[in-house]
Parts: sequence; structure tokens; C-alpha cells
Amino acid sequence: MPGDGVEKARWLARLHDELGTILLEARPLASKMGAALDNEGREMNWRDYYLREVRPRLELPLAQNYPHVSLVGGEGFRPLGECALLMLVALTGTGKSTTLERLRARLGGTGLDLIPTRRELADWIAIPMAQALADEPIEMVGDRARRFACTRRFAEQVPGGLAAPFSWLHLANRCDGLLFSEGIRGRNEIRYALDHFPRWQIVELTLPPLTRLRRLSGRHDDFDRAKGSADVSFLPLRLQGEARALVDAGEISAEALAIVEAEAANYGFEPFAEADAYPNYHRVEVEARSPDQVAEAIIRIIERKADRGESGRYAEDRSD
Repeated sequence: MPGDGVEKARWLARLHDELGTILLEARPLASKMGAALDNEGREMNWRDYYLREVRPRLELPLAQNYPHVSLVGGEGFRPLGECALLMLVALTGTGKSTTLERLRARLGGTGLDLIPTRRELADWIAIPMAQALADEPIEMVGDRARRFACTRRFAEQVPGGLAAPFSWLHLANRCDGLLFSEGIRGRNEIRYALDHFPRWQIVELTLPPLTRLRRLSGRHDDFDRAKGSADVSFLPLRLQGEARALVDAGEISAEALAIVEAEAANYGFEPFAEADAYPNYHRVEVEARSPDQVAEAIIRIIERKADRGESGRYAEDRSD
């Protein structure tokens, strides 16, 4: 350990980040080593479990809200994992919703709103399944920290976390072309999607943690409900002093800290570290760009793929 005070602080900060990465990377392996088995000793098929044990206990608006999507599949449908899909990835407060709004304005809605969002799949699949596996009552969860706890428990059982339920969906064949969605978070879900769905393009938006906290503190979204204190100790050591000053100045709220702390326990702070290994992974830095510039950067990614002969046409219902 370095002896100088400043160097020691830097060394501890790096150690903090590296230990967090090790723990996050170990989760899928631990889940695999302790994989649940069905009654015949085979590894659990979690989609079948959900359809058999959880889905009958729910009233889902899937068919009404998404008439082109099915959980069962069958004739006229194909697995979403086989579709051309641009999956937007970002942590809370990075600007996913704003970016999708700008894309909607630029593209006229084509390719958007055809499949459920992450929030919906959490409500319809991940959270009730985590509750069922724990023998808890199945109920809606509004508190953001509790939601992250449920999705973490789900990910500890189901390889791929919330990336997996997206692959359980089936899309009507008449919806052809490139889809847009926001639905996965964190290195493990990103890696699962990249490994299992080569037709998906993963675009990760990145923004420094303190900027995300300030945005989250000021956006007043009804969904952003969480109980917490002004504790900044979960942040990387190098950010804690500045974070405390922002809390004291009223620029970061205790509620925002509680949400980001719960999210960080699931997904960490750092962007996906294996970018060079996957040609279908892309990263867009948000801080120096306006929302329109972020949308433009994503459109350029699509156009480059189209120039290479890959899917660059946006999905729409072609039933007419």
C-alpha cells in the first residue's frame, strides 16, 4: 500500500472500484454453480416456469398494449432474439427517455413502441417472479430501491437478468425491419445480449455519476420514489467529497442517492469494459452532447450498419 496520503487515497479508490467489478462479474458464475433444477434433475427452464407458475396469477395488458407481441409465440411469430433490434442501454438519469423522444421525432415513430419497455417487463415478469420464488405475495412495487432489490434477486436466479425476458418475447412476422428499445442495464445483461443475440445492436449511453445524480434530483418524475439518507459512502472514494458538497448545496437529494445506490448494487458505475470484443456494441458519451446530438450519433450508427449491408430499415407493421 502506498505511504503518501494522496496516493493512498487513489489506491483505495481503485481498489474499491476493482472489488466492485469482481463481485459483479462473480454473480453469473455463482448463479450457474447453484443453478436451480427441475423435478427431473435438469437445469430450470425459467421461461416455462414463469408461464406455468407466475403468469396465471397476473392480469397483464400485454395483448392490449402490444398487439404484435406474444409470450407464447407460434405461427406468424418469431423470437425477439432473432430480430434486428437497437437496444439502448443507460443507467438512471443518463437520458434514455429523452433520447427515445428525439429518435421518435426524427424517425416518425417507426421502430418504436412495438415491444414492452424494461419497466414493464420488470412489473410483468421479473418482480412477480422474484416474489413467487421467495414465496412472497405478488404485488406491485413502487419504491425504486425495492424494485432494484427484486430485479437483483431475479438476476441471481435467471442467467442474463432482465435481458432474458426480452428473449422470451415473440414478435409478429408482419413487423419487419429495425426495432428500437431500452431494456437492459449493466455489464452482465449487456454481455448476455451480445453473446446470445448477434442481430441486436447495443448502444450504451454514458454519463458521470455526479451528473446523473444532479439530473435525477431535479427531474421530479413520479416513478422516482425511494427512501434514503444523504449517505454518499457507496460512491467511488474519489467522488465522495464533491458529492457531499453538492448534497450540502441542495443539488443532490437523498432520494436520488438512494436510487443510484440501489442501482449501483446491481449494475456498478462503469460502462461495459469489453467493447473491443463485440462489433455490435457501441458507446455514446452524453455529457458534451445535446439530446439532438445524442440522437444523431445513434442514427449515424444505424446508417453505418446499413452501409455494410446490415439492417438499417426501421420496423413497422406491414399488415396492409
